[in-house]
Amino acid sequence: MIMRMATGFAAGLLVIGISGALYQEWCVQSERSLFPAPGHLVSIGTRRLHLICQGEGSPTVIFETGGFASVMSSTAGREILSAHTRVCSYDRMGMGWSDPGPPVISVGLLAEDLRRLTESAGLQPPFILVPSSFGGLPTEMFARLYPDRVAGLVYVDAANSAILEKLGDEIRSMSLRAACILPMAARLGIVRAADPFGLRKQSASWAPQSIALLYRVQTMNTLCGLARGAAASIQELTTAPPLREGVPLIVLAHERPDELLPPGFSGPARRLEAAWLPSQQRFAQRSRRGSVRVVPGSDHMIGSKQPEVVAAAVMEIIKQVRGRQ
Repeated sequence: MIMRMATGFAAGLLVIGISGALYQEWCVQSERSLFPAPGHLVSIGTRRLHLICQGEGSPTVIFETGGFASVMSSTAGREILSAHTRVCSYDRMGMGWSDPGPPVISVGLLAEDLRRLTESAGLQPPFILVPSSFGGLPTEMFARLYPDRVAGLVYVDAANSAILEKLGDEIRSMSLRAACILPMAARLGIVRAADPFGLRKQSASWAPQSIALLYRVQTMNTLCGLARGAAASIQELTTAPPLREGVPLIVLAHERPDELLPPGFSGPARRLEAAWLPSQQRFAQRSRRGSVRVVPGSDHMIGSKQPEVVAAAVMEIIKQVRGRQ
């Protein structure tokens, strides 16, 4: 009797798993035709990165997306700034419409991707770099490795090495535990069915596309790869040259901690919030032209919810750069 029950239970799990996997694959195949890439794919060697640019003029502004985002997250900011200069956004490896990357991903590798992308696409430095959230780490690495290619920085509630110095061990262990169970969950359709980011509750037009880009095996593999590379990323940022002390740097910080981490991380989110603003202030002090501004009424998603604030900060640096020229 017990054996029959166990066999039936196992068979039920198998059927559910196969059904979930078929559902996931059907959704992915359907979404490919529904949501084509809005930009173009640029070869950087063995992989391609998705790049979208608009507007004319210099310096070129490059938006660096957050950890779970695609180029669509900076659409409003690009629209505003493209009336004044050339503005680009790109998807990092394994995100959005870009090709997948290796099993272990570090910020050094991501910074090299940005270098190769700008060279392959013929984008002329120096650039104004505008990272959000996780994007602050590869942006900082790029700015420290290639200071002559950076005209200025606008950090949009973005991570930086000062935060890693404070919470590095906790971030590393937390990300490993959570991130590397996600690829299998995505393959079986569990992530899509669970909708951990509550995207189906959103009435906005961008929600179906966000589901298509986020709830995929490729995206979850990338998040796991970043978690595996956390130790290497911390080491790379520790040993990299310092940030150029005269680089213009505006740090925009949130007023409310909403959406600082995904749902289900309330404990780590509280500890991260306690360290967030002091770390942003320490990071800004690494440039003698650095400043921190808490954006009134903002949460972590400043870039998508208050793009006019981001555009105004970028325009300040554009005017400084053109004034020097």
